[in-house]
Order: sequence, then structure tokens, then C-alpha cells
Amino acid sequence: MKTDWIKKLTITYWVIVGIVFLLVAFAFYWSNSRMFLYDQSDRTIGESIAILTMLLGIPISLKLYHVYTREKLPSEKDEKRMIQHIVKWFLLRIGIVLVALVLNFIAYVVFGSQSAFLCVIICLVFLVFFCKPNRNDLTFLLKTDHEEKTCE
Repeated sequence: MKTDWIKKLTITYWVIVGIVFLLVAFAFYWSNSRMFLYDQSDRTIGESIAILTMLLGIPISLKLYHVYTREKLPSEKDEKRMIQHIVKWFLLRIGIVLVALVLNFIAYVVFGSQSAFLCVIICLVFLVFFCKPNRNDLTFLLKTDHEEKTCE
């Protein structure tokens, strides 16, 4: 049971990462052949919102995942409920990063912003290296000794 949900979570993660990489590659190819013209103030506002979303989204996603999987675990000892709790916060962390990635990518495509493209790359790197499910970490979260220490 324990390894089954970790395998499913890992497969889900790689499917999400694969789809994101394909969409970014397609949109990058598509955006090179298009040119949108906007007022400089619109461009600055759009880029700022996208970059701030990344700058706030990544640390918030890390902190929320850490707090709700390490410190605020459900008080019940039910393994199924614990797995649902961990998966929910895992997917929420990826979702927050994806929102930042999408907003930066829209800023890149619409405004042609190189800084937004850099933020897309940063979000992709974060998604690949820091959101990847770790088997040892996930099994550690389910240990009863850890639950008793963090739930007190």
C-alpha cells in the first residue's frame, strides 16, 4: 500500500512535468513567430505581476508544504487519511508553482519579456528539482514516531 501511492504520485508528477515542458516548448516555438505590441506601461505592469507571482509563489509553496506535512499533521493515526493529506499538499505545492509559471509564460508570450522567460526557466528548475517526490521523505512522513513527535 505504501509504495503504491508513492508510485502513483511519482507518475503524476512526471506527467505534469512532461506536459509543462511540451507546452513551454510549443509556446516558445509559436511565440517566436508572433509579435504583440503593447504600451510600455502595460508591459511593465504585466511583467511585474508575473515576476512577483514567482517571487512570492515559490517560497510560499515551500513553506506551506513544510508546515502542513511536517508540523500540522492530522491527529488521527489513519494511514489513508495521512496519505490524502500529504498528496493534497504535494499537489498544492505544484499548483502554486504552475500558476507562477503560467503567468510568467503569458508575460513572455504576450510582451516578449526576456525577464519573464528567465522566470519561466526558474519555475521549471524549481518544479524539477524541488517538487519531485522523494520516496524516503514520503515514507518518513508516515512513520508513527514522527507523527507522535510533531502532533503534540
